[in-house]
Amino acid sequence: MDKVLLLGIGGSGMSRLALLMKDFGYEVYGLDLKENDVIKDLKSNNIKVDIGKRFDYLDGTFKLVVYSSAFVENDVNLIKAKNLGIKIERRGETLARISNGFSSVVVSGTHGKTTTTTMVGHIFNKSFRVNVYIGGETEFKNFYKDARFFVIESDESDGTFLYFNPFILIITNIDKDHLNYYNWDFENLEKAFLNLAQKSLYKIVSMDDENACSVAKNIKNNIIYYSLEDVKADMFGYNLRFLENGIRFDLKYRDNTYKDIFLRAFGEHNVLNAMASLIASNISGISIKDGINSIATFNLPKRRMEKKWEKEGILLIDDHADHPTEVWATLSALKKHFPERRIVSIYQPHRYTRVSALKERIAEPFYLSDFIILTDIFGAFEEPIEGISGEKIYDWVKILNPKKEVVFIKDKRDIPGYLIGKLKSGDLLVLLGPGDIGTISGEILDVIEKSKI
Repeated sequence: MDKVLLLGIGGSGMSRLALLMKDFGYEVYGLDLKENDVIKDLKSNNIKVDIGKRFDYLDGTFKLVVYSSAFVENDVNLIKAKNLGIKIERRGETLARISNGFSSVVVSGTHGKTTTTTMVGHIFNKSFRVNVYIGGETEFKNFYKDARFFVIESDESDGTFLYFNPFILIITNIDKDHLNYYNWDFENLEKAFLNLAQKSLYKIVSMDDENACSVAKNIKNNIIYYSLEDVKADMFGYNLRFLENGIRFDLKYRDNTYKDIFLRAFGEHNVLNAMASLIASNISGISIKDGINSIATFNLPKRRMEKKWEKEGILLIDDHADHPTEVWATLSALKKHFPERRIVSIYQPHRYTRVSALKERIAEPFYLSDFIILTDIFGAFEEPIEGISGEKIYDWVKILNPKKEVVFIKDKRDIPGYLIGKLKSGDLLVLLGPGDIGTISGEILDVIEKSKI
């Protein structure tokens, strides 16, 4: 049994890799800077985790050290591993090396990967034994050496998605994100997607995304397009009906029509995610009809427009979105599904490099909110950048929304108390951001219950 050390094991992607490697027979050890619920869960699965900056038990008996983006190459543990001659890999390299032994469905794109990966896995799981790797909480707890397919949420942020050799590649969209890795050149990011597509047997591409289509034009065969805008696409979705419990729509796929499909999710973007998932399933031997039956029982992953509670007529939805494209998709969807409600957005920006790259673009989607509360940037593992702050984002949002109530509350823990007297029955609160903004959901509920808003 090979011994492996995972640096940054408490992160969402690394923790899933730890469970995968454990199920595949590795003896897994981990290191992270602080304890969290994820690490407690790993320990309950007999994975040994140390807390701190240095793993004191690293010696020549270890065969592999895997590190996350939170660890830099001059980290003391990586230096020691190099001196000991231990193999070192990034998370994506290890995941690709293991999954390339299977028929893989690799979900790529700037937005929508987690939901689409979960949906493909949900459909496949009705017909096959399947491994599903998602960087977050998931219904798929175990990994199997005898699985027929491996469905993977890829990661373009560090270029490691180029280690995959997909049987099926899904490209949901390509947006200007993670450009710090690509020398701040969007063309380099597009080239990376093209390189991955050229290695893939089947390519499923959204015709509604200009950048994805631009990449696809350089690919010669086995491309299947899906769209809500162009009837010429291989799969065309239309007649969308926005409901408070989900969405209904119709499909045309090649020579067949499918009516009144129900999806327990919000927004056009999730219909597009469903379409990509149905095509991938069909290529893999599952009929479109069976796929449609499966998505009727699908539930969105955690923190993807997740309904947390409703109290005193106030509904709270928790969402992962922070990039302006994602925030626009979330707020636009909520406007369509809940047209009578006042939307109160509580937004926690994510990562200094992302804010620095996007700048004023971050403010653009908030015209869809009626009341906007901003809090400080969640830095993740990044150091602050001069001139990039929550206060600066407040300025950008206020300039674009001069007639709306916009407030900046630096410490998110002060937000629940601030809401006393501000909310009313019929409001829809949406927590936005992949950091820790979701942790105040319960505190807001407590405030509402105590103050009888």
